[in-house]
Amino acid sequence: MKRSLIIGLAFIACTVVLRTRLAQAQGTSSSTQSVVKAQGPAEDPTMGEIPQTVDPSRFLAGVCTVGPRSGDTLFRCFGFGFSSSPTLVLCQTRNNPKQFTNFPDQFACQIIGTSSQNNGSVFFRIRRLDLPGKGWGQNLQANILIVK
Repeated sequence: MKRSLIIGLAFIACTVVLRTRLAQAQGTSSSTQSVVKAQGPAEDPTMGEIPQTVDPSRFLAGVCTVGPRSGDTLFRCFGFGFSSSPTLVLCQTRNNPKQFTNFPDQFACQIIGTSSQNNGSVFFRIRRLDLPGKGWGQNLQANILIVK
């Protein structure tokens, strides 16, 4: 069920991102930390659960320009339009659409928290996975999807 929900949210995110304004972004700091891998049990999608739907008016989305950085980065995007703690926040990094180059970089985006200040803020960490602790040169962006 979670897999179906995530696929559905990703599809809706693509649609919503195209129809929304860009969020504003502000970098906060840089730090280097070690990467820890964890593995959980796989879920069986055939357990008979009833699929749930989410009202499309509860979705908010935006694109934050992170830009080039020298290492792991804590970042804040604001202006999403929520006033209470959201139910779900998803983050996906990507190259700037105007810079369509097949960079071999791999990134992780971790949501740290949210705040209702500045018309809804999302705090997240971006870490380069292929060369931990190293930076990147491309004009990296973060797509954010929020379910209120």
